[in-house]
Amino acid sequence: MTHRWPGRLSRSTARAEAVADIRSDTVRSFLDMDTRQSIAAGGVHALEKLGRAEDALRERWRRVEEQCFAAGATYLAATERPESDASEEAWSAFAAAIAQLAAASAAVDEFYGAYRGRLEHAVAEYAAVPRLAADARRTAQDAAGRVDGSQPYHRFPSVRRALGEVDAALTALARAEATGLGPDVVAAAACTREAADALRSTLADAPGRADAAAKALASVRTRLQAVGTRAENIAPAYSALLREFVAAGSADLTGARERCEEHMRAAAADIDAATVAARQGDPEGALDHIGVARQHLADAEEDVDAVTDRLARLREVRDHPDRVEQGVRFRLRDAQLLVVDRGRVAEWGSVLDAQLARLERAGDRLAVGRPDYWAYLRELDAIDAFVAGVIDRVRGRRT
Repeated sequence: MTHRWPGRLSRSTARAEAVADIRSDTVRSFLDMDTRQSIAAGGVHALEKLGRAEDALRERWRRVEEQCFAAGATYLAATERPESDASEEAWSAFAAAIAQLAAASAAVDEFYGAYRGRLEHAVAEYAAVPRLAADARRTAQDAAGRVDGSQPYHRFPSVRRALGEVDAALTALARAEATGLGPDVVAAAACTREAADALRSTLADAPGRADAAAKALASVRTRLQAVGTRAENIAPAYSALLREFVAAGSADLTGARERCEEHMRAAAADIDAATVAARQGDPEGALDHIGVARQHLADAEEDVDAVTDRLARLREVRDHPDRVEQGVRFRLRDAQLLVVDRGRVAEWGSVLDAQLARLERAGDRLAVGRPDYWAYLRELDAIDAFVAGVIDRVRGRRT
């Protein structure tokens, strides 16, 4: 808009009308700038709350805001003049304010045009955050409301834990909303939904816990009997080890039978506790005891296997010493060929030759006196593991 002072020769009425007109135009210019500034500021605020406002954008917007504040200050200074003031100074003050307001509006437009897509998207996304939080809260409260104690399984530990997680998620959501930070609210809303989903899933699974406990009890009792049958092999196998081989070959297995029996007694006690829990309407407690019993049975089986497998291995190496040695020799030869193929002989050739010499020395000890086959097997295992490590390094699998 263009404004012109009517001049010294114009009548006082014309001057008053000119000042009144430019005052009105100044107000309109300020409101226009303020509207533009508010729209842009809303976009910047949304980006800030969503954690997506980088330093360059913040700095550019700071300069634009300062220009708007300065124009606003000029506007306020001009409009504070009495409406009766129809002087040339009043007219000039309003004209200067209009010019600054126009320049500020142009700066806002330039900024908004540079970031328009991001600003508008951020405003829409940030506006949806409260709805996300409200939907998540409603979903969680609905899931929690289903736990009213009307069903026996509502007292199950899994249900109480899941309900506690929903309560904790709702508390965290409220804290995030208090900060007003979009990413925090979105993340908390997602966690709240996950907790609600977990609670619904737990409630859906809970009625079947009793049947699951009954089946698990039958299974673990059968396993206890099976392990007991296998445990009967420990004593004869250990006796055979002592008769057929040097004592060093089974020294680490002393007490295996006692440990096995201890694990089985512990398993039986847990099975009894699970049975009581199931009868008292606590299938989850029964399942917990069954899990412990299974671990005891697994430990008992390891004790059985330690003795019976040791006997089998020692008999194999005693009866067929070449069979075990040839497997290690084969892998050693493969390693040597690989080193040659990759051009790494200088680095690994002597190392592998040393393993070959080590293998031959181990074999020589079998021909002296009563051999310690277990020491021989451990040496072959160590050589085999070393060769495997060399192969991995040459192929770049390890550093």
